[in-house]
Amino acid sequence: MADKHKILIVDDNPHVLKLLNISLQKAGYEVYTAENGDEGLKVVNEKKPELVISDVMMPHTDGIEFCWMVRESSETPMVPFIFLTSLNDQDMEIRGFRAGADEYLIKPVDRKTLLEKVDTLLSRAERVKSVDDEKVSKKKGFEGNLADLSMVEMIQLINLNKRNGTLIISAKKSGKIAFVNGEMIFAELDVQISGEDAINQMVGFKEGTFKFDPSEVKDVKRNIEGSTMNVLLEACRLMDEKESKN
Repeated sequence: MADKHKILIVDDNPHVLKLLNISLQKAGYEVYTAENGDEGLKVVNEKKPELVISDVMMPHTDGIEFCWMVRESSETPMVPFIFLTSLNDQDMEIRGFRAGADEYLIKPVDRKTLLEKVDTLLSRAERVKSVDDEKVSKKKGFEGNLADLSMVEMIQLINLNKRNGTLIISAKKSGKIAFVNGEMIFAELDVQISGEDAINQMVGFKEGTFKFDPSEVKDVKRNIEGSTMNVLLEACRLMDEKESKN
């Protein structure tokens, strides 16, 4: 029998914790719970859940701060993250995505919708892990199609595996990103666009091809100063804002 997927629920409302716990356990998941962000971070590091569902408004450490801590200092920084809130507030939603949330659902959450989101995020995480095991973790280059592996997923994989090399993109525009020990240090798009501006555009590419050259990065002048995680989160936030307006 396959191991159950592990999910952590963090919410200061015991009624919400109980309802979500029952729903997810009935769906076949192994569920852990915590009442605030501090407790949640301990569970993340101890149990290493494959997905986190967290309320936004909580005492002590709230959901936004909790998500930041998971992304910046936990042992599983890329665990999929769903925010739950009773506030239909666009500014809060933007803060959530900036902190690194993958989904944002308004309470009360429809059970079917929640389970669909959970299944989608877990499936995506498994797909990324399979690519990680087969390609990125090896000391060689790899290539593929952006329809199969997104720019965000590739950057995350290279970052987590602390790879050195250059990611070459052939899409509606041509670009490249240089990595040293998994950190983006240089980006260029069609020569005229560089640095974080180039990353902000490239994360939106959905069609085209990519190739990772693991050669040592030389003679490159750094034009990305922020950490890879922060730059990527900001690029995703901008992409989400743009798509929401269309």
